[in-house]
Amino acid sequence: MLLIDSNSRGSRIAKNVLTVVIICAVFITAIYFKKGTVSDENDWATQQIETMQGIRQTAQDSVAFAQSMEDPDQYAAEIENVQQYITDYDQLAKTKEIQSITTHDPMQRAIGSLNRNRQQEAVSNMQVTARNLDEQTKTLLDAVDKTMSDDFTQHGGQWLLQVDDPTQVNELIDRYGKDRHYSSMQDLLTDLQSLQKLRSTVKQQVSDSVANLHNAEVSTAAIAVPALNGDLDPAGWYTLATNVAGTMGVQIEQTMEYGCGDQTSGLPQEFTVAYYCQSSDRAQRNVVHILTTHPSWTQTARSPWLVDVVKHELSHRSIMISCGTIQPAIAGDRTEAVTNSYSVLYLGADRGRIAEQQQGLAEYAMDEQSDQIASSIHDGNCG
Repeated sequence: MLLIDSNSRGSRIAKNVLTVVIICAVFITAIYFKKGTVSDENDWATQQIETMQGIRQTAQDSVAFAQSMEDPDQYAAEIENVQQYITDYDQLAKTKEIQSITTHDPMQRAIGSLNRNRQQEAVSNMQVTARNLDEQTKTLLDAVDKTMSDDFTQHGGQWLLQVDDPTQVNELIDRYGKDRHYSSMQDLLTDLQSLQKLRSTVKQQVSDSVANLHNAEVSTAAIAVPALNGDLDPAGWYTLATNVAGTMGVQIEQTMEYGCGDQTSGLPQEFTVAYYCQSSDRAQRNVVHILTTHPSWTQTARSPWLVDVVKHELSHRSIMISCGTIQPAIAGDRTEAVTNSYSVLYLGADRGRIAEQQQGLAEYAMDEQSDQIASSIHDGNCG
């Protein structure tokens, strides 16, 4: 019979190897046994971290959005708060407990799961920071939203009068006219980005309308106007006035009574030779009205004064397109004088003829100040 000496060196080595194998087997078995019991917890933690990462990304995108606005300095405090919470979040995300959850290495995930309590604590700390970050993001986006809303409230009606095509302005009006509710900061950010894009489009359209207007004014001013009454017959003067208005994309309508609602010229109706209506009715935007019942209509219709009258009303329209109103703040109580100056400076109206025809009408009298104001309006300063 073969006998084995348990005290021999070979036996001791074999025993040690067997012990190591058994320990490793037990450890691996324990890990994979536990893996089955903690996989759901790992999946839950991973989902939570992915959700929080989405919150962090939205916060970062919100900062970038705020910084892209016209005056980002007004959001400096809110941006700083969001960035601080992003920093806090990123520091927590770098801890070994969180890294052991987000790693793609199965062994590292399994080893990390042995410190489940510490992992759960780390996730809990991240959730608190993520909630705070989400709240700060909302504060930032609410501030941006208020700025955009206030701008629309102040200028939306003006934009509607200024643009050549009101489609985008009407869309903006429709969107701001509805209650807006959001289920997440990402939804709020997406909507604000969309509104800002539409708002920027409208503002560009306003700029384009003003540029087109100025080009048309140059063409209008270049149209030669004879100096003497007898140079043209009444039909010729009316055709010339119609051509001047047409160059600006405007038509002349003859009427027998003033029809601008409660918008008045500030003078008795019998003094009103022609008028232009500032109206939300787009049909009125490109129309100048001439009162054929005016006592001096017959004389006006036979003279170059008719062209100057039309240019004055066209200047009301130009000022409206430039400023969103025919009575910009910069003009103060000198609206008519400034409009006369505008017609002389930019539409080629005759200064001397206007002064002669409007003698005694102080509010229409041009001077250096009215010229300066008209020039400022043309340059985009409406007060």
